Amino acid sequence: MTSRPSFAERLLAWYDESHRDLPWRRSRDPWAIWVSEVMLQQTRVEAVRESYARFLERFQQPADFACASDDELHAAWRGLGYYRRARLLRDGARAVVLLHGGNVPTDAEQLGELPGIGAYTRGAVGSIAFGLPLTAVDGNVERVAARHRALRTDIKKKPAQVQVRAIAEQWLDRARPGDFNQALMELGAMVCTPRSPRCGQCPVAGDCRARRLRIAAELPVRGERHAMTLVQARAVIVAVRGGVLAQRVPEGEPNAGQLELPSPGALCSVDLEDLPKLLHDRCGIHFAIGLPLATVRHAITHHRITLVAHAAEAMGRGSLQAHLPDDPEVPWTTLARKVFAKLNNTRPDFGA
Repeated sequence: MTSRPSFAERLLAWYDESHRDLPWRRSRDPWAIWVSEVMLQQTRVEAVRESYARFLERFQQPADFACASDDELHAAWRGLGYYRRARLLRDGARAVVLLHGGNVPTDAEQLGELPGIGAYTRGAVGSIAFGLPLTAVDGNVERVAARHRALRTDIKKKPAQVQVRAIAEQWLDRARPGDFNQALMELGAMVCTPRSPRCGQCPVAGDCRARRLRIAAELPVRGERHAMTLVQARAVIVAVRGGVLAQRVPEGEPNAGQLELPSPGALCSVDLEDLPKLLHDRCGIHFAIGLPLATVRHAITHHRITLVAHAAEAMGRGSLQAHLPDDPEVPWTTLARKVFAKLNNTRPDFGA
């Protein structure tokens, strides 16, 4: 009697035939793989493609990125969001230069000691670039494991996390760990999707407990999500020669180090009558507030922001500097860019 192919054998056979041709899968360069894994965290694949190529063209080695200024970092990461990831990647690149002569270490322990590299990134880079027998557990892998084994505990709680890691270790193909990890993530991304899983296309559906019990769509179990906080933010647009005035986002706030329109802060709800004082407290200068020019919406972490941008005049500049709205090298926040896009649509002469 012929034995049934293992989970890994079935998964890898499917992956070899069906996987997507993604640019980061054409390389075994550990730096390129590291960059891709950081970019792909909490970001759609399609949003990463262009940024990935642009980034590696500019920063071909860790030493190149280790020397990047904050503004260069933000410009290179434009469109990807969660800029803290980029700063941690730069910290890691600097450690590679300082401790490893500019070469990403091949040792799993040394790799895991680099700033910004957690268990997942260590497993992904180590297995794909160096063939190390390491698992790489992300949200896709959690979902596949929870469904295949019908795990009914909260997937983000420690007991479930321990179970998922043990399952992934059991499944891992140690001859092809990098391909296996990518195959498992591909399965979660393309077949075992969060909604409407395509069980009929799954190469490992034959022994999937959730499919047999008809509960695949109910798994994984998740605790209550954080309630979203609604924010009514305000900012001002001060047109001067050389563009519009901008302020640097302080450390400790979302998008720290980027440039935003003068405001009390992106997460501060502000009444119009309080805006002049709050702006003076933050920027050190007085503003005469005019009519609203644009309203845009954006979400950051657990906040849903509605930002109203007002025309304004500034009584001096203080530490504020003028920048062009359409300069791709200026690290404007996404909120600021949304305001500029709205104004360009409603006022074609804006920025002229």
